[in-house]
Amino acid sequence: MTVRIPLALATVVALLLLVQSDALPALLGKPLAAGGSNYDFYSLDGCDREQYGVIGSFSKGRSTIESQLAAMYANGQRRLRIGIFHQHAPDSGATMDSSTGDLSPANRSQLSGLLAAVKAAGFVEIEVAFFPIGSDDPHGWDDWQESSYEEDWSVIQNLRPLIAAAGIPYRIDLLNEGIPTPSEPVLLRYSHTLWAAYTQAFGATDSVGFSMTVPLADRVPQLPAVYGPHPPAVFDVHLYSSLWHGDEYQQFLDADAAMTQLGYHQPWIIGETWFDDPDAATGIDLAIARTARPVRYLTQWPLTRAATCPDVDVPAPIAFQHYKS
Repeated sequence: MTVRIPLALATVVALLLLVQSDALPALLGKPLAAGGSNYDFYSLDGCDREQYGVIGSFSKGRSTIESQLAAMYANGQRRLRIGIFHQHAPDSGATMDSSTGDLSPANRSQLSGLLAAVKAAGFVEIEVAFFPIGSDDPHGWDDWQESSYEEDWSVIQNLRPLIAAAGIPYRIDLLNEGIPTPSEPVLLRYSHTLWAAYTQAFGATDSVGFSMTVPLADRVPQLPAVYGPHPPAVFDVHLYSSLWHGDEYQQFLDADAAMTQLGYHQPWIIGETWFDDPDAATGIDLAIARTARPVRYLTQWPLTRAATCPDVDVPAPIAFQHYKS
């Protein structure tokens, strides 16, 4: 995710007035099922998250991770989004070496261990999202990088059986925030090529395709070029307030309208939004009620609206009060 500018003051005032209104409960919708968190890091050293990856450091942090999973479950969380951070370079902690087109045997074992712990804690569903870093990340490509694409595709092929073997219902996000804007032709080629390869090999039933972030309404027109005639059955959208793109409520409405115009009526997973945030929760619930767009569940990102660190400022995403169904 990328840090976004806090919600505009006028929107905060409007939402506070709604919250104080006796009519608010009748206006609210809710996700269809209990969600949870993006769970990628189990601690922070200041703003440094790299040494605390729940996969790359699972063996070292196992007792802490198991305790946090239990606390998250006790607070009403039932679903998780887990990121696989990988790079064409040696392990740096949370980001793992994928130079061979796979994780190391040790990191594969740690991923299996984490998924077993998630299942043992009682979680009923996961989304696994791929986060290529550095030269493997097509968001930074100026032109096509065939060897990096092949590495990314190989990582997905090699880890999918391991994910499926965990025995938890799952979906795969093939590239975090991989739906491009019109000004990102290389990213469009990457996502279109990868979706065609994935669906030819495995079908479309266990994938959300590519999650998408703000500006959502600018990205929606790219969906036909990415997916062709076979889009995923569920979309993953990320909602973060922005002075340029509105609050979560308006982002939801704009994206819903753009998808409806193109004939995309699929339910959503809200894969990321601010951590345990009352304004985001209220805006999303209002938008669900207004549009009747089904939202399967929501997973919060461990960054508060105040954003005291660049990407993550919550050591463990245990609180979930404002997003409880």
